[in-house]
Amino acid sequence: MPSSEKLGNFTEQDAPTYESVLQCMRCGFCLPTCPTFALTGRERSSPRGRVALARAVAEEKLEFTVAVKQEAFFCLDCRACTTACPSGVKAGEVMEVCRSQAQQQSPPGHMASSFRSFILQRMLPDPDRLEMSMLPARLYQKLGIQWLVRHAKVLKLGPSWMEKAEGMLPALDAPLRPQEPEITPARGEKRGRVGFFLGCVMTLMYPNVSRQTVRVLAAQGFEVVTPPSTKCCGAPHLSEGDRQTARELALFNLNLFMQTEVDFIVTDCAGCGAALKEYEELLESAAEHDRLVVFREKIRDISEFLAEVGLRTEAMQLINKTVTYHEPCHLCHAQGISRQPRELLKQIPGLELREMNEASWCCGSAATWGLKFSRESQQVLDRKLNNVSQTGAELLVTANPGCQLQLAWGVREAGMTQEVVHVMELLGAATLDG
Repeated sequence: MPSSEKLGNFTEQDAPTYESVLQCMRCGFCLPTCPTFALTGRERSSPRGRVALARAVAEEKLEFTVAVKQEAFFCLDCRACTTACPSGVKAGEVMEVCRSQAQQQSPPGHMASSFRSFILQRMLPDPDRLEMSMLPARLYQKLGIQWLVRHAKVLKLGPSWMEKAEGMLPALDAPLRPQEPEITPARGEKRGRVGFFLGCVMTLMYPNVSRQTVRVLAAQGFEVVTPPSTKCCGAPHLSEGDRQTARELALFNLNLFMQTEVDFIVTDCAGCGAALKEYEELLESAAEHDRLVVFREKIRDISEFLAEVGLRTEAMQLINKTVTYHEPCHLCHAQGISRQPRELLKQIPGLELREMNEASWCCGSAATWGLKFSRESQQVLDRKLNNVSQTGAELLVTANPGCQLQLAWGVREAGMTQEVVHVMELLGAATLDG
């Protein structure tokens, strides 16, 4: 997708290729799938409108203006348009590359730039520093300060994103990474050896999800290798236009996992999976092509992997619950994984899956989009919650931590009764020890 040659009014570094913006036929199939077009009705806020802006910059008909920058970041990058496009246009990826252009051509002020660099280049690439950063938040919860802040409603005096960010915090536990053994032996007849890519948000926010992922994999007969030195997959950096740091992280993870001698590399975070599967393109000029191909062929989302190898269900216990499934954008659209999570849910004894309308419609999280555009995010979320409510299901199931944070917050704020859980939490609950 990105070009290393100067293209029109784009800079030389990380510009979209002309082919990627030329493919659009302007047929309009993407329009009904785009949440931001549904909200605004603006052509420029549609996938074909955004690609047209990028093409105009490439053809020197338009400078890289503030409007182009705004649309690059207003795009949810949900990839629903990619699923709908008959020409294979990847508007979300074009906008992702344009975010890198925005940082080069219209960088933020000194304070914002320094804060951005601190988060993307110092915090996220360092697992130890990242884990230490969450200690104040855990103390904030355990000492009862959170209860006081929420009941006093003091955050209503500040910007809306701040109250939402605080409200989205789940009950925090100690990070999983230092606790999880590097090697977890298979139980029963051994079926293979897999590497587990433990994501940043999963170890910090949802350690029990990944704990259950490793446990289920072992129960299914797989030896699990969880390298403790794994770094961030680079998805936040791609989202924020820092492709250089993303490359550095990708190269580190590539070298790390290619040394583990595993049959597959599995993740339970849809955002991580989508980023890992794009390493081949991201590292095109930084690593051997054959190595990148082998790495890409090993990457699997956990639901993709378990559906592929076949789930052992003989030792599973009954879970008498009704559930509905929200499809994470970076699972169903970016990775094309839609059938597999449903197959796994249907194999859990006693579980009843109730399909919701527009299951693949974005929840409005989209990394930091839900905080930057909190009003619009609420509108996207309301549409999703209305569809959830109509199912009457007891549990709302998803497969990505960003979705889980957004949906759990939305359900609570709306006074709904559904508990939001990850697919692996249900599989873990159904899996008997022994």
